[in-house]
Amino acid sequence: MNRQLGKKAIISQVLLCIAIASIGWYLALSNQTLCGASTEDAMVMLSIGLGLGCVPFIPGTTGALGGVILSILISRLSITKQLIVVFLLIVVAIPISENGERFFASKDASVIVADELLTFPLATIGLPVHQYPVMLTGIFITNRIVDWTKPPPARAAESIPGGVGIVLDDVVVSLWTLLIFSIGSVSYTHLRAHETEAD
Repeated sequence: MNRQLGKKAIISQVLLCIAIASIGWYLALSNQTLCGASTEDAMVMLSIGLGLGCVPFIPGTTGALGGVILSILISRLSITKQLIVVFLLIVVAIPISENGERFFASKDASVIVADELLTFPLATIGLPVHQYPVMLTGIFITNRIVDWTKPPPARAAESIPGGVGIVLDDVVVSLWTLLIFSIGSVSYTHLRAHETEAD
């Protein structure tokens, strides 16, 4: 049952990703603007998550939702490959976010969501999120709560200038989320093992 739900979730997320990319390409080809930026400026478009950052009230949450798609795709890789891909995403997020900061002339402007989008997969490394959509939903909700509360050293990381500061606080948030769910996953596995032995 969980595997069937997982496959349906993957298909729906991939379709959503294709839809977002199609809209992005259409806007780029039609010379439109998003969040006040020309769709021809690829780096700025990436910094706003191809328009995800233009969603009113909850742009960061919408950006992280885009990261859910990446997490589903990455979760099928080996742990080593997951680590490599996530590291590359984080590295790429820094110049993209910094370029967005320069364009919007504001420290971590709300429309810049490349940091949430590209660091979210860090919160799911080693966890079977492609098999358990409920777990992925829990990780997403927890990630957003942790992002709003900014536990140490997230706020200190955020104060670092440039793209490093923009991205690093989301790295901290994702690491906190990963820690919470890794402990929960290990505890659940041990509990199930004891229940099986008792039976």
